[in-house]
Amino acid sequence: MNRNSTIKIDVEKCIGCGLCCKDCPLHVLVLQNGKATMMAEKCLECGHCVAICPKDAFTMRGYDMQEVKTYDKNIFGIDEDILLNTIQFRRSVRHYKDRQVEKEVIKKIIEAGRFTPTGSNKQRIRYIVAQESIPMLENEALKTFRKLKRLLEIVGKFVQLPYDVSGYQLEPGFFFHGAPTVLFVISDDDVDASLASMSMELMAEAMGLGTLYVGFFTVAAKHNKKIRKELGLTKKEKVVTCLAMGYADVQYMRTVPRKKAEIEWR
Repeated sequence: MNRNSTIKIDVEKCIGCGLCCKDCPLHVLVLQNGKATMMAEKCLECGHCVAICPKDAFTMRGYDMQEVKTYDKNIFGIDEDILLNTIQFRRSVRHYKDRQVEKEVIKKIIEAGRFTPTGSNKQRIRYIVAQESIPMLENEALKTFRKLKRLLEIVGKFVQLPYDVSGYQLEPGFFFHGAPTVLFVISDDDVDASLASMSMELMAEAMGLGTLYVGFFTVAAKHNKKIRKELGLTKKEKVVTCLAMGYADVQYMRTVPRKKAEIEWR
C-alpha cells in the first residue's frame, strides 16, 4: 500500500463512516479495518475528503488548513433572487472615478478566482494586476490593433467580415477606458480561467466596483511580443481574460431586456 504525499488521515478521529470513500472522485479512499485509508500514491487534491468528513479527520500537506471553514447556513447561503438581480443589473462600465482600487480589495477579488473549481483540480491560473504599467500596455496594444485595422480594412474590400472595424478610434483609452486597475487572468486553459474571471467579476460587483471585459486586449496580447514578454507569458500561456476595474463614475437605474433563452427539454 502506498502512502499519499498530500492527504493525512487522523485515525483517532476517523469513525469509519465511509462518506469520504463514496465522495472521492478517483476512489482512492477505502475503508480498512474500519478506518479510511489511501490506496494510491497520488490524488486530485480536490479536498472533498476534507470537506465531507464529519469528524475533521483529514488534513492536506502543503496547504494552509487555517483557510478551511466549517459550514454555517447563516453565512454561507446565497439568496437566489438577490443573486439573479445582481447578475441582471450588472453593466459593463466604461467610466471610472479618479480613485485607485485598494490592494486589499483586489486581493479579495482574486480570492474568489482562486477558489473557483478547475478541471481535474489543475489550478493552473495566475493573475497579473496592472496599475502603473497600464499606459505602456495600452500603447503596445494600440500599435498592434492599428496594424490589424489596416489589414482588415483591405481584406474587407473583398470579403465580408463579421464586424466593421472602420469606426474604431484607436486612441489612448480605447482598451481600458481610464480604469485605474486591470487584472489579467493567465492560463493555458480557457474554461478554467473564464470561470475564475466570472467569480471575480461577481466579487468586484459585491465590493462596489465596476468592471469591463476587454476582449480586444487579449487579441493584441496574442500577437504582440513585447506584451507577452512584459507579462512573462510562456509558450503555452495566454491572456484568457482581461478585466478592467475601478469605482464607477456612472449610475445605472435599472436592468435591461434580453432575448429569451432558447431551451430544449429532452
